[in-house]
Amino acid sequence: MKHRALLPLLLSACCMYSTTAMAKEVQLFNDKGFWSGPLQTVANAARADGINLKISPYASAEQYKTFIQASVASGRTPELFTWWTGASLNTLAATGQLAPLGALWQEMEADGRFQPGVKELFSVNGQPYAVPLQLSRWVVLYDKRVFARLGLKPPASWAELQTVAARIKAAGQTPFLATTQDGWRGFIWFQELLLRTDPKAYTGLNNGSVAYDSPAVRNVFRIWSDMYAKGWFSDPRSNEEINDFVRGKGVMYLFGEWAVGLLDKAGFPLKELGVFILPNAPGVQQPAIIVEGAPIVASRKGLANPEVMKTLRFWVSNQGAQTWGKASGNYIGNDKIAAPNALISQVNTQLAQRRHTLFLRWWESVPSTLQGEMVAEFNRFMLKPDMSTAQHVMQRMQSLNAAYWSKRKKP
Repeated sequence: MKHRALLPLLLSACCMYSTTAMAKEVQLFNDKGFWSGPLQTVANAARADGINLKISPYASAEQYKTFIQASVASGRTPELFTWWTGASLNTLAATGQLAPLGALWQEMEADGRFQPGVKELFSVNGQPYAVPLQLSRWVVLYDKRVFARLGLKPPASWAELQTVAARIKAAGQTPFLATTQDGWRGFIWFQELLLRTDPKAYTGLNNGSVAYDSPAVRNVFRIWSDMYAKGWFSDPRSNEEINDFVRGKGVMYLFGEWAVGLLDKAGFPLKELGVFILPNAPGVQQPAIIVEGAPIVASRKGLANPEVMKTLRFWVSNQGAQTWGKASGNYIGNDKIAAPNALISQVNTQLAQRRHTLFLRWWESVPSTLQGEMVAEFNRFMLKPDMSTAQHVMQRMQSLNAAYWSKRKKP
């Protein structure tokens, strides 16, 4: 009798096990090895929904790009993988191998999870081809202890920004932390200064209609070199940028929100970390913010796989986004859940107070074939930040820019 009573339970357990075991594995190819732990946390949570997600990272971004590009060229595009927005996404979408995700975005926006404007960051010619792995706004992080000691408030205008920087320098500290670490950071202050002084030129620069030696760009280098001349920037040669901020080698740090998690791990007390959006220069009215949108894309083959679409729906769900946010500290734009940390919540509040126009980072906006050589020129300026260097940098960048766009029709 006891055996007969146990039989239904055993059969039920076997059925449950079989359902989970039979779920087709979905691989998420990526170059985000540094997020393998948090990604695996999401994969573990997805198992409860019958999703069998395998995280498959590549060691370097270059190896990863080569793998994806070769896969696309051979017609064997992976079903699910991470990529980049902007010009890189445009190029990949042009192959016709990416899955359009308009129906999924209708679901994401219909219940208020994602606000209008976010979808455009992951779209090509109005058609969305990705969901966000990350939606990081580029803001100024600052040490509240120094601001309190000097009686400073986050600057709300360009003039106040100058005053704050001058006061910090006069007190014997360096206002801004900025380095060329890892070779790619040189564009950060350039993009921000151009957006704050001439947003139309920022857009034009990235579609080929504005030159890199135009008056708008020259004005940016003039402002930038003047800030260096005043001693407002830290040593650009440092390879310990995060630790330098913890050590107080810069009071303000212009970076993506994702740096908060790195600062936390490095020992910076987050309760002492403040945030503000860099204000516009005089004459520029529309509030704006630079956004780094890292996407997850699916191939057309993946679109036909119910398990792939189920995985994407879980990722952008409240549960998926909350799990990812808690594990990684990253925000994906889902407004129905709590922000991953207090700093992101503060940015959300600041953006809610005034409607900001979203601009993609320079890195994603510039044609991918120009990224490396262009950012090397920005780095060159940072290592010798005077107008003589700037002149050579502008000439070199415009030479590269003109050669690229001469083979393509400008907007």
